[in-house]
Amino acid sequence: MKNVEATAARHENCSCEMNHPQLWTCLHFPALPLEILTRADPVETALAIAMGSTRPRIVAANLPARSRGISAGMSVSAALALDPGLIVHPRNPSMETQTLVEIAQWALQFSPVLSLPAADAVLLEVGAGLSLFDGLERLLAMLRAGLRALGFTAAVSAAPTPTAALMLARAGQAQAITDVGSLERELAGLPVDTLICDESILATLADLGVHRVGGLLQLPRDGLARRFGPSLVDALDRAVGGQPDPQKPFIAPEHFASRLELPAPAYEAHALLFGAKRLIAALAGWLAGRGLGVMRLRIELRHEDCAPSTLILNLSTPSRDPAHLITLLRARFERIELPERVEAIALAVEETAALAAYNRSLLPGSEPTEASELCERLAARLGDDAVCALRPHPDHRPECAWRSGQHPAQTRTSMPAAPRPLWLLAEPQPLAEFLHAAQPHIELMDGPERIECGWWEGRDVRRDYFVARTERGQRLWIFKHPSRNGGWQVHGIFA
Repeated sequence: MKNVEATAARHENCSCEMNHPQLWTCLHFPALPLEILTRADPVETALAIAMGSTRPRIVAANLPARSRGISAGMSVSAALALDPGLIVHPRNPSMETQTLVEIAQWALQFSPVLSLPAADAVLLEVGAGLSLFDGLERLLAMLRAGLRALGFTAAVSAAPTPTAALMLARAGQAQAITDVGSLERELAGLPVDTLICDESILATLADLGVHRVGGLLQLPRDGLARRFGPSLVDALDRAVGGQPDPQKPFIAPEHFASRLELPAPAYEAHALLFGAKRLIAALAGWLAGRGLGVMRLRIELRHEDCAPSTLILNLSTPSRDPAHLITLLRARFERIELPERVEAIALAVEETAALAAYNRSLLPGSEPTEASELCERLAARLGDDAVCALRPHPDHRPECAWRSGQHPAQTRTSMPAAPRPLWLLAEPQPLAEFLHAAQPHIELMDGPERIECGWWEGRDVRRDYFVARTERGQRLWIFKHPSRNGGWQVHGIFA
């Protein structure tokens, strides 16, 4: 995927000239005020969103609440009379805006050209990348499936102009129009209020009996402009492709951070896993759009009256596989003890790395990430301090060239390229003593490798190392001092 900032620099607006037919996809979220909470609740308790300070009224209710007779427009007191157990949350516009930004970050994996035309919609220019997704139908299916994984229901539509795509989505029509010449006919049956324009204009049109876009298109343009101003006529022309339809480009934040409010407090860590999956799915999309994998992830479980409980996931190799990240997170949740109930989950990326492709082996069970994933799972289950690894140390002397330290998720240096034995003796032994033979017979297979080091510490080492094979086929790492008359010394044994 292209870098978002570089793309924005090249596109002062999203309707600049391109060498491909423009095709826009709109994702419309009519239930966004409610779903920022319900996507973290697998049980689906009766929940409603309310607005208003003096006489608050219900603006959205989930299915369990609607099944009890609660609907939008009802007063909160009347809703509570129908269901005393109803959970009512005030509407949070700032959280809705932040959630829409996170959805747009996720959608960058499908297109680098995005826009946020309204408080509940995301626009993507997808004409340039249809071949990457095997056509429009498969792309729309991937978008719908991905949004379900995030916990959102959306109307997904496509059209040659962004305004037309937005109108179709706002009307709830999962429709794909590819021919700009058919836009007037296809849009004629849509309600007039799918156009983004002033509420007073929509009210006046309703009083005049104009309820459909088709009726609006049949009215004289000059008369519309005199009566309502040029904005209404311009919106119609942009929708049907009669004039350019510029969109303000979306510039994604450089760092990923997301927060999920829980509709009801959670008292056990395992109950948080459902909501955490939503955050991981959003993270995977953001990483895919940038060609990155996560190396270090911070998860905070927010409490009401005490400091957050913090979990750190360290990975040895970059990954954006949601299943693997959820496995690690599940193991961490099993170990943590919550000091208090959890009100929200926050996730932030602290370190990323380019996710390099590799050739898969023809033989099963030999993938290059298996060992690192095993270490990551052990560290997540047992703790970072419980899993250690041998790591190289900058010293040429074999006995000083390694350390035992942190688990491999935090050890990313490589071992020397020269042959090194798996088993290094604590102290070198004479070859004859090691093989219990007065005149041992060996075959030198590789070497010499000169190691001369340590004079500044008073532990001078000057040796010529060889890989040798004994009569019984055993491979040894042996050395002899280049200027002394001493015999061969065994320092290591190869597997």
